[in-house]
Amino acid sequence: MFRSVTAHNNYTSMLCINLFRTIVILICILTSLALLLASNVGMVGKNTAQTSIFLLELNTKNLDVSQLYSGANGADLSQLGFAEAYIFGMYGYCRGTSVDTSTANTAAAWENINFKAQQCTSSSISYAFDPVSFFVNEINEHNTLGISITSTDITLPGGLSTYVNISKALSHVIVACSIAAICLLALAGLFQLFCWFIGATAIISLLQTLAFISAAISTGAATGAYKYIESQINDNVGDFGIRARLSKNYLVLAWLGTGICLLTLLVMLITRCCCFSRRRPAAPVTYERVL
Repeated sequence: MFRSVTAHNNYTSMLCINLFRTIVILICILTSLALLLASNVGMVGKNTAQTSIFLLELNTKNLDVSQLYSGANGADLSQLGFAEAYIFGMYGYCRGTSVDTSTANTAAAWENINFKAQQCTSSSISYAFDPVSFFVNEINEHNTLGISITSTDITLPGGLSTYVNISKALSHVIVACSIAAICLLALAGLFQLFCWFIGATAIISLLQTLAFISAAISTGAATGAYKYIESQINDNVGDFGIRARLSKNYLVLAWLGTGICLLTLLVMLITRCCCFSRRRPAAPVTYERVL
């Protein structure tokens, strides 16, 4: 009997390359999954206060209530029911106390806002940040004057009134795409772990592509929307006395997770083209005698 030495060596080499490629891609998928999952789950309930992962912080300690609500009639902040600070996440918000946004340490690798939550809304996947509804609910639910107001009584800083028209739809897009990206990455990781040996590259590539698109939409929409809110509020801080800022922690986690998601997709495509599509001329086959 004779056995092909060259064919056996080629098969072993390709198997090792494929296994190494699988491990590298799986590590990238799990890394992006962990980052995006942290940026999402970190906003559930009181987690957002404990982790300092949120979308927006409002410091209302110096709020001029007469600018916000014309019927304040000399009432102060506590009488109208406002807390000193608020943090908003994907699934709700918390009210409490915090350091002033202008004195917080924003140079640290992990930003700690030292927020102490007094009360948080129930986490809901259908939550949408609407500035008008937020201010109306805070006054109606927490004021000590026995008053009840409507959306027509609220004056928003800058051009925030135009954002209200798309706030709910945009919030739902951010949440839905964030969850979709996490689920798609989890599926891609499972396929990569258990199905690499049967050639499921096309399915994994599709899942990874959809995950990157979903993550990019969610992170991009959240960054753009809340950056706009931040600028409109801070540009009018002299009139309203409210300060706002985005969470550095969320931006780092979400964008890094999205970037690694894209990197994973590129690694998959490049290694697929370089390692498997290029065919070399067949080497002469040698045989060894098997006794």
